[in-house]
Amino acid sequence: MTRSTVVFRADASHAVGLGHVARLSALIEELTPGGASSSMAGPSSSMAGASSSMAGPTPIAMIGGDPALAPWLHRHGIATDPRPWSTADVLAAAADPCVRAVVIDGAPLADALVPALAARAIRCVVIDDRGTLALPIDTVVNHNFHAPALAASYPTARLRLLGRPYLMLRRAIRRYPRGSCRPRTAARLRVVVTFGGSDPVGATARALRLIPPDRPLDLIVIAGPGFRDAGALQLAARAATGAGHIVDLVHAPDDTGALFVAADAAICAAGGTLGELAYLGCPALAFAIVPDQVAGARAQVRGGLIAGGLTWSETGDAALREALRGFLGDGQARDDQRQRALATADGGGARRIIAEALG
Repeated sequence: MTRSTVVFRADASHAVGLGHVARLSALIEELTPGGASSSMAGPSSSMAGASSSMAGPTPIAMIGGDPALAPWLHRHGIATDPRPWSTADVLAAAADPCVRAVVIDGAPLADALVPALAARAIRCVVIDDRGTLALPIDTVVNHNFHAPALAASYPTARLRLLGRPYLMLRRAIRRYPRGSCRPRTAARLRVVVTFGGSDPVGATARALRLIPPDRPLDLIVIAGPGFRDAGALQLAARAATGAGHIVDLVHAPDDTGALFVAADAAICAAGGTLGELAYLGCPALAFAIVPDQVAGARAQVRGGLIAGGLTWSETGDAALREALRGFLGDGQARDDQRQRALATADGGGARRIIAEALG
């Protein structure tokens, strides 16, 4: 018996970040419970004759973007290196009769691929952050906190998987029990600063430079695999050290979950990291650094899940410094936010998506 397959398509680079691929890796891991890497499909490769010893479909990863990110992909269970996959390449791979569906993460990719796939009656599952999609798709997944209110914005989807029950968390995060982070009330807090896998807007250095000197902190500053502005970060670290903080710069850590679990609080972008922090129980001050984070950040502030929610490009230094001071100085508010966020993330999102959309 021939085993079915699912094609996964996303890009990772400094410009687009690593979040799209990180979400797909959570789904790919769910299809490879033994820890095996996903395979790569190309227009000339055959998927026929795959083993049927496992119940679920075989994941086929077609990841584009920066070739320098290949080691990061491999650590996240994706055996392929990034390649410049064309629409024709994806259509050729999806034409194989073993393919059950094509899963796409990234708005430009969905716009380019879905019409051509739908015209060939190939089932499309789209991971969306925009909050609106009228393409002819089978399933839309939006795992953001505010997504349940957006159901009407997906009029063409047969199935709408919306909200935190479908939060896609990688195995590297889920290996820690839910709520593992237990923030202390110590005078000197341990604070993680992270603005995603690439930080395309230079937020890490700016935030580090503006952390108030009122309360000395132990700062764990994460520069992701796609981070590029090391010079600016070094200068900001020296400024923070001069203000009385202890700064530990960590580049592309193998285990970000361990850093989150050991932290008392986090300063971060309002993207996928917020879901990881919610699951682990680490309170967060978050900023929307790209447009598709704005609505989600504001909704989480209204819901009492996070502090901040400001749009990075519209926030001056004085307002940013005041947000940092308020968050770091209010332990009760951080604890309340932690409890509310933790209640929204149970770690079962990837499993639900596989069962409901790809099973």
